[in-house]
Amino acid sequence: MPQRILLVYTKAGGGHLALAQNLHRLLTELEPESEIRLFNFFDVGPRWIGQAIQDGYNFSVNKQRWLFTVFQAFYQTRPAIQSFARVLGMRLAPAINEYLESFRPDKIIYCYPVNHGFRRLPYVRKHKPKTLTVVSDIFSPHLYWFIDTKDQYVVASPEAYSLARRYRVPAENLHYFQTLIDPKYNQTLEPAEVARLRQEWGLTHPYTVLVTGGGAGLKISFGLVRELLKTEGINVVVVCGYNQKLYRQLEAFKEKNRISNLVLFGFTKQMYELINVANVVVTKAGPATIAEVLSQGKDLIVCDYVWPQEYGNVELIRHEKLGYYIRHPRKIAQKIRELKEHPGERKTLNLQNDIVRLAKYILEL
Repeated sequence: MPQRILLVYTKAGGGHLALAQNLHRLLTELEPESEIRLFNFFDVGPRWIGQAIQDGYNFSVNKQRWLFTVFQAFYQTRPAIQSFARVLGMRLAPAINEYLESFRPDKIIYCYPVNHGFRRLPYVRKHKPKTLTVVSDIFSPHLYWFIDTKDQYVVASPEAYSLARRYRVPAENLHYFQTLIDPKYNQTLEPAEVARLRQEWGLTHPYTVLVTGGGAGLKISFGLVRELLKTEGINVVVVCGYNQKLYRQLEAFKEKNRISNLVLFGFTKQMYELINVANVVVTKAGPATIAEVLSQGKDLIVCDYVWPQEYGNVELIRHEKLGYYIRHPRKIAQKIRELKEHPGERKTLNLQNDIVRLAKYILEL
């Protein structure tokens, strides 16, 4: 029987959207007759709220990290989180409920921690759709994911499972699915395709460094590029995302100095291909990015993380020796020279990608 499934997300952090998009594609492929919708709940309420939360998150994380740290310090207790949710809900609830009444979903899958707010909506209380929260912060999820202890949760690591239990979520409400990334990362590109891409992008040197930091790019990208280009025999590929200022800055630098081994991308949907072509990836500690890089067996250098939700990712990399945590551009360039000249045996994290299994589980819920 066809189902109506709603995937709830926001753009406050790219991982939530990517997870929702991957699930949407898989669910649609597995059960084409069902209606699967993506729903950014900030799109239906007052516009200023969406701008304040989503743009405010992205601005504070990428531009003024201290603002995000102050907000997180306030957001450490259950009463504080519940109070904030109630204030937000007063303005958003009517529009969200109207949307639910028009779509009438059988299942609501939360890719963002809002299950405790949705539970109070008239549609949810009356029709009782099946619900599931998929925790996208793999290793150190925040308390706000687990405010509603009555909901069903998907966690992606033993560390997240332990935190959920500490936050009083019953064991019967927890479901373990590992490494929820795009299924194409389950295998590597064929060597012939890698060679074709290298030629297409003008990567003439045998060793390639990929610098990427999500939608905003890495804050240290310009300084890092200047250091990396001191190394002979490497290609430097930089993904600037939506950061047009960074893109223009690097483009002007490239043209002024006539640099042929610097390749720039803005926002791109070719991250899988770029990771395959690279020998080493320099990035921030986003859980999905880490899983994607390690799944392809590439050297990993993390230079930044968002506290507190990405701190566990850094600790995992350090403890398991899966990569390197280095903040300074000069030291990153030095490490890359070492890896280029003396490549060591890479230690991999044996994580199974369970996103297809999760999609099937959602359909059977």
